[in-house]
Amino acid sequence: MASHSPKDSQRLAARIAGFTLLLLICSGLLSNFIFNPPLLVEGNPAATLQNIVSHERTFRYGIATGIVMFNCDIVLAVALYALLKRVNGPLALLGAIWRSANAIVLGSTVGLSLLILNLPKFPAYLAAFSLPQIQGLIKLLSELRSHGSSIGLIFFCLGAGVHSWLLFKSRYIPRILSGFYLFCCAESSIIGWWFVFPDFFAELFTALWLAFKGANIPQRQVTLSES
Repeated sequence: MASHSPKDSQRLAARIAGFTLLLLICSGLLSNFIFNPPLLVEGNPAATLQNIVSHERTFRYGIATGIVMFNCDIVLAVALYALLKRVNGPLALLGAIWRSANAIVLGSTVGLSLLILNLPKFPAYLAAFSLPQIQGLIKLLSELRSHGSSIGLIFFCLGAGVHSWLLFKSRYIPRILSGFYLFCCAESSIIGWWFVFPDFFAELFTALWLAFKGANIPQRQVTLSES
């Protein structure tokens, strides 16, 4: 039975991380931009409920692609830990935990999405509220989803920041690429959601490099204490 060296395992982990990150990016775009129709119509509860009913299939596609995205984040966290643990094990583990926390927090918002989606299917439940109250409930659930996404962004920035720092120090990928990735993670955590767009390109370029070029594992591993 053929044995694999630690470097072979790291190279495999790099490829897995790259392809998983590509899938995560694609599913994230579908979930957040393609399958995310506007549901709330201010001042018109009946139109809001009709929106939910008429866009049910699209909304379900968004939930499904979101679930794919969250699971990709868990796989990516494990793959990056396997790639970077020889650079600095505790930091690589911390980054994986933060990325996993992002997936867990965002995954919890799926329950809120399902609740919004199923709301019009329970007439007896709706009968207990007036239309303005129903509008307020849907708005509250939507805002909870938004706040959950903001909290998830914090964990994402922390995890991605640690991993991009380790990639920068290890030189597994070009430093201009890992440095750009690290810069975008830092700016996203400070400035907020709008800076996610530059981060999109940083993650995309990193994903493409890891998937198709792999990681340049040196003969002698570089650790943070040595660099």
